[in-house]
Amino acid sequence: MAIFKVAMLHLDPRPGELDANRSLIERAVRLAAVRGARFIVTPELVESGYHFRDHIGTDWVGPESRAWLDRMNALAYELGVTLLLATAERDTGTGQLYNTMFALTGDKRYTGKHRKINIHPSHTLESWSGVSDSAEIIELPQFKIGVLICADAWRPSIARELAAKGAELLISGANWGERPCPPGDCWEKRSLENGIPVWVCNRTGVEAELNFEDAPSVVSVGGKRLLSHTGSGSAVLLFDWDLEKKMPLQNEFEVVPVF
Repeated sequence: MAIFKVAMLHLDPRPGELDANRSLIERAVRLAAVRGARFIVTPELVESGYHFRDHIGTDWVGPESRAWLDRMNALAYELGVTLLLATAERDTGTGQLYNTMFALTGDKRYTGKHRKINIHPSHTLESWSGVSDSAEIIELPQFKIGVLICADAWRPSIARELAAKGAELLISGANWGERPCPPGDCWEKRSLENGIPVWVCNRTGVEAELNFEDAPSVVSVGGKRLLSHTGSGSAVLLFDWDLEKKMPLQNEFEVVPVF
């Protein structure tokens, strides 16, 4: 099938409110599937919110979070979708924590994952997370993708590495508003430099000093931002993707509120 429907979950997760956030995500995933989406993307740290450590620490990252990830993997299988789900992860061997995006299709081992690479050592909000040292391709039924978590898109080298390894599409889960350090045109640059489309699933809401209500979810092709959305409420952003032309069919997202 050359055309399929994509959903970006442009959500407002609340820091540390795990049950509420999980419920919001599940409602949004089901809504996206009902509206025909077969590929669904979430923003960075959507399960916990960005400032989660200030509210609930990190002890929850482990068996509890893994059980919920397993449930979402089963849901992806039930709905017949591919779900890119971003959350905190604890390595079962080392105990190290990571900021991770998982690719869920119903496979018991999960289909693939990416751990965030570009974490600034002085950034206390992310000091809980380890740093991955490599970016690997995730092979999905639709295509081969490279994942960028938020600031991973800032450095050209990570996207270049993924392109060299055969990525046909770059997908970013982000918590990236205009302040204090705006993304500028980094997504457009990454799509132009590598000749690979870039999808960015951002978020909304307010956490402490960070306001994400101006944070855009974006589809960029050939150095141009073809689709963009900002807003103050949680929403599912839908578009149709042409696999052969590597372009969206619309010039704006279909925006479906999530309540």
